[in-house]
Amino acid sequence: MTGNLRADQITFVRTIMSYLTKNGTIDKQMLFEPPFTDLNDQGLTGVFENDADVIKIVKIIDLINGNATVA
Repeated sequence: MTGNLRADQITFVRTIMSYLTKNGTIDKQMLFEPPFTDLNDQGLTGVFENDADVIKIVKIIDLINGNATVA
């Protein structure tokens, strides 16, 4: 992520963290469904307009999912 996050972006990241805490992993398609569309109808790409930020988030999720399945 470049620079400071906006309030909606912070909320989105917190929603990801909450989801992961409850479920352990997250299917990336979920980022385009409720509760992730509560902030923006387009989910991840609506909240993070910068493609580089979207790619970073997806890579982090891939790492977390990979670690969760190994454990």
